[in-house]
Amino acid sequence: MDCNSNSYLYESDAETLFSVGRRFLNGDCVEKDVAKAKEILTKAAELGHPMASKLLERIKAEEPATEADDMTEWNKMRSGELYDWTNPVIDRSLKHSRLACERFNKLGIDHDGYREALEDLIPGVPKSVTILPPFHCDHGNGLHLGEGVFVNYNGMFLDAGNITIGSRTLIGPNCSLYTPQHPIDYMQRRKTNETALPIVIGEDCWLGGNVTVCPGVTIGNRTVIGAGSVVTHDIPSDCMAAGNPCKVIKHLD
Repeated sequence: MDCNSNSYLYESDAETLFSVGRRFLNGDCVEKDVAKAKEILTKAAELGHPMASKLLERIKAEEPATEADDMTEWNKMRSGELYDWTNPVIDRSLKHSRLACERFNKLGIDHDGYREALEDLIPGVPKSVTILPPFHCDHGNGLHLGEGVFVNYNGMFLDAGNITIGSRTLIGPNCSLYTPQHPIDYMQRRKTNETALPIVIGEDCWLGGNVTVCPGVTIGNRTVIGAGSVVTHDIPSDCMAAGNPCKVIKHLD
């Protein structure tokens, strides 16, 4: 059958329709056309082809959400409300991030493809940002990094909620920024629900090695957080803070 013809729409042979639909999906005989592939495969499924329905399900699973209803749980996640982390939209984002982290972490900073892998992991990341692998995040699209941000080895940024880091801020090795928060009630924890509270770190800050920043924390501009600190509440600008829980030690000029 000629793939460039519309004659396939009038075929009653489910196997032929399935074959042509798969060609459009893979771009085997013409330019790849997912919409046309879905149209043909739907007709094949209606005619009872056993694999057409499964292929349509796979296509749907890989498609970005377009309907407002599909984004409900995602919007809850980003706005600090209780959300279901097994939602298909969220699950697709998590899967993309896991694969992107895997690719990124196979590269050193001096290897070809480092920058391309970083930009795939964190959309819109400035060219002046440097992150040393290994690095792990939940989504990547929840990370908002300013110019000149530097993240040392083994960063763990769980960005179910947004994580914003101001320009020229330095993040030491083994630092962890956590936005997800499980329910306190153990019966609620048995469910697939959680909240995520955003983290904001200002400009020109320095976080020493092994700092942990907890959900919902804001750290002001030009502040230094001592190594090993656990930041459980907001820290103001222009100060040095350290400890577990992290407390202001002195204010800086």
